[in-house]
Amino acid sequence: MADYKDYYKILGVGKNATDAEIKKAFKSAARKYHPDLHPDAKKAEMTEKFKDVNEAYAVLSDKQKRAIYDQVGQEGYQNYARGGGAASGAQGRSRAYSGGNPFGGAYQQYAGGNGNAYYNFSSNGGGDFGGADFSDFFQSIFGGMGGGNPFGGAGGAFSGFGGARAGGSSQRGGDMEAELALNLEDAHRGGQMQLTLPGGRNVTVKLPAGVSEGKKIKLKGLGNPTPRGNGDLYLTIKIRPHLTYRLEGEDLHVPVTLMPWTAALGGTIYVPTLDGPVKVKVPAGTHSGKKLKLSGKGLSAKGSLYVTLTIDVPRTLNKEQKELFAKLEQIS
Repeated sequence: MADYKDYYKILGVGKNATDAEIKKAFKSAARKYHPDLHPDAKKAEMTEKFKDVNEAYAVLSDKQKRAIYDQVGQEGYQNYARGGGAASGAQGRSRAYSGGNPFGGAYQQYAGGNGNAYYNFSSNGGGDFGGADFSDFFQSIFGGMGGGNPFGGAGGAFSGFGGARAGGSSQRGGDMEAELALNLEDAHRGGQMQLTLPGGRNVTVKLPAGVSEGKKIKLKGLGNPTPRGNGDLYLTIKIRPHLTYRLEGEDLHVPVTLMPWTAALGGTIYVPTLDGPVKVKVPAGTHSGKKLKLSGKGLSAKGSLYVTLTIDVPRTLNKEQKELFAKLEQIS
């Protein structure tokens, strides 16, 4: 039986942390442990820590998963472990889908009554640290509930719950809803994505370029079977957090640093965009915190990229530079 993982401790936040605090802690930890930022000798160690950080965020950033995790708790999990644990591997996943998950009560409370209604859909060729790399601890609680990786490559992962919606819905009983998590770059580019459904069926989904958070995509006939035929599958788009950009609607925000002389004299800088770096003119006398707007460079062509400029003071100066700064001080 896998050891209990304290996701709050992994991210360095308290159990009452807000969504914003969790997101901030995740970004900080992801930068700290990202394997690409460490020498080869430490890559294996950092990869494991990076996976833990990703897994912790996948749970704590999702209201349903966090509620289930908190409901189970360390004591509940350890009591369950002392009782023999759950089946692992394919057998364990099968039990999770069929309602055999030992924590089904938590599922029922937070999923609306059907403890076996969660599914995990993953894209072919997903990121390096996708749902398949989630720990045995994660699988023992959530089965195949899945989660998104903010640093994955092309593709996405989605999860949700099937079956009839609550009374009053205009949807048919066979319709399903699921969440499709995309990397920011994939949402910007759009195009065709190959997804594998729980039964093993591969389907191709065509995403429009610049698809935004919360947009629903209907896949006709891919829901649950009913006497009148299959229902439909509705995918709700969720865009994963990004290390470089902050997303607001269809607009993007990115910080860029300037050297003092560029800020004072003006000049040309390169600004990162989702389509590659672009040249931007900085006016003379630019102050720290000034924002530049690049229209059409947001998530979609309708969005903009807002660049926040920060002046970076050199940490070390050679003799000539010190003399020039001293002279500037004297004449200012």
